[in-house]
Amino acid sequence: MPNHMRRGVRLLTVAAIAAVLAACATAHPAPNAERASGPRFHIAYAIAMPDTIGHLYEIQIDIGGSLGDTLRLQMPVWSPGRYARMDFARNVRDESVQGANGRPVRFDRENGSLWRIYPAGATHVTMRYRVFADNLSGTFSVLDTAHANWNGASLFMYVVGHKPDSVSLAVTPPNGWHIINGASTSPDQRQFRFANYDEMIDTPTEVAKHFDVDSFTVDNRLYRVVVHHNGSQNGYHQGFVSAVEKIVRYENTVVAPPPLTMYTFLFNVGYDGSDGMEHLYSTQIQTRAPWTDSSAVMATISDAAHEYFHTWNVKRIRPMLLGPFDYSSERYEPSLWVAEGWTQYYGEIGLLRAGIVSKDDYYQTLAHVIDANLESPGRKVVSARMASFLAPFWDGAATPMRVDRGSFFSYYTKGEGLALLLDLDIRERTHNARSLDDALRALKRMTWDAPNASYYLQGRGYTEDDVVRAASEAAGADLTPWFDRYVGGVEDPPFAASLAEAGLRLQSQPGPRGTEYTVVEDPNATANQLRVRHGWLTGTVGP
Repeated sequence: MPNHMRRGVRLLTVAAIAAVLAACATAHPAPNAERASGPRFHIAYAIAMPDTIGHLYEIQIDIGGSLGDTLRLQMPVWSPGRYARMDFARNVRDESVQGANGRPVRFDRENGSLWRIYPAGATHVTMRYRVFADNLSGTFSVLDTAHANWNGASLFMYVVGHKPDSVSLAVTPPNGWHIINGASTSPDQRQFRFANYDEMIDTPTEVAKHFDVDSFTVDNRLYRVVVHHNGSQNGYHQGFVSAVEKIVRYENTVVAPPPLTMYTFLFNVGYDGSDGMEHLYSTQIQTRAPWTDSSAVMATISDAAHEYFHTWNVKRIRPMLLGPFDYSSERYEPSLWVAEGWTQYYGEIGLLRAGIVSKDDYYQTLAHVIDANLESPGRKVVSARMASFLAPFWDGAATPMRVDRGSFFSYYTKGEGLALLLDLDIRERTHNARSLDDALRALKRMTWDAPNASYYLQGRGYTEDDVVRAASEAAGADLTPWFDRYVGGVEDPPFAASLAEAGLRLQSQPGPRGTEYTVVEDPNATANQLRVRHGWLTGTVGP
């Protein structure tokens, strides 16, 4: 597809569409034979958006099969990637249920997020409802006069016991609006088929009067950059698409090119929303800030580096509770310091390794990370594991009572600091023969390459023991004591000692808001320190 800019929508060429369709079987593997309960149902979803001013989506779910005496439909209470309980059902209204003959079917609610339908021998029922949606984010959905943008967990109920069943989705947009998501293989595609409910709600969708689409190919995979921009497109030029491509090229070398044939970046720029969220075959990123030519790094580029790294780390190499998902209750997962913290580390150093920011820029970023890890009060209250475990309390959760903000510290920042130490320590122990990349590859081999544990994707989720084993394998030494001390405990990590392994000095000085840190290069670094530093900065191993 030519990389020129124009208003409106530009999608794939016929040849590109054919290539993508030919590879769909490998991009979307069929679910495992494991079943949740009983025979498969025929489940078809439909979504329409006639009321843009009222922010109301219309949802329809057709369910056919041996429905039994009672059928339960669950609205998710949380959404993967945002771990707090959200209770999306509070925005559901105007529910109705009909049989195949159009007659009403009795239903009630078992709790705030669970509907109970009584088919009375019917083999087909249709559930209809509307959802109010006025939040552009990586978790919620929005419908207004500018666009429709949805995250499936906030809109779509699922049939309890039948999440593994394949589903279809029909989209009816406002007249003249265009549609795109990570599953689109033709312009303004309206009919979609998904292997299961999990994949459907893991496919955020943008519907708008206009957006721009560019593409590039890396490792025989098609990447699309979709931009829905509000107002002037100052700063939107080929440099932006080029930067995204550089990120993909570097990050594909860390573990491996991801097992997909097409990946879609969905950007909303200049609209009321600021977020980023990972998905199996796409990412969704929003910023309120308009683009400007004067920006050293254009808004959303750092988000793209973080979210694309999730393609492996969290979406495929995943903690035990993150796939398949239980959407009926929030999840307490101790490994988010790896899932998010390591991703934060690779996203930020990836900008350097991809050639987007300078070494000095990265040293400055690193100093801020170290400052937070050594000065924030909450670091002494919660370990990396406990910060991860308590994510549902803090990750966007409502706070109806006053809370002590000093009793928590971000698992993103803790995890990023620990990833830095592991990367440097593995390189120093092995004379730069191995790195944190090797730990991720070992984790992939142990879990993603393992026998399927469920219908959801392949392999299994990892445990904390798996992480320890993978890091120890990469380092060539048992790192259990290190994990007990710095991951399970609240002792300050030895940043100065680890940086010294790469011939770097950690300097501190008083500042207006407390101690401030800088990272500088040691002019007397040894040959081995220089070898480690070069490998670390460039993301390479070897002499």
